[in-house]
Amino acid sequence: MLGLADPAQAYRRVDFEAHVAGLAGPDLVRLCFEDLESALDRALWAHGQQRPDIRRKALERAQLGLTVLLSGLDRDNPVSQPLDTFYRSMILRLTGSLRQFDARAIAGVRADISDIARSFFG
Repeated sequence: MLGLADPAQAYRRVDFEAHVAGLAGPDLVRLCFEDLESALDRALWAHGQQRPDIRRKALERAQLGLTVLLSGLDRDNPVSQPLDTFYRSMILRLTGSLRQFDARAIAGVRADISDIARSFFG
């Protein structure tokens, strides 16, 4: 059973989890944005390479990233409601691209995420 695991993937997962364990607050949110941007870039790359398997995994990773950002919103902050709406609309665009890939929509989500990250972190 252990022979079926991808050692490189297992190493990356352990490395990522160790990195995440050492973060808190804004640093953790920054990591979520970076991972989300990376997943969207991977989805666009996979589409260009005609790799639907990688594209699907990347879109699922991006959905997870948005869900984490959504669940981490400080509901007492006045900006949380607009961000909630915004993140949910992005999740819907990703879900649509899981069924029928739309590179323009994914590139738009990627640009929006980049803009939000820049506004939060400079």
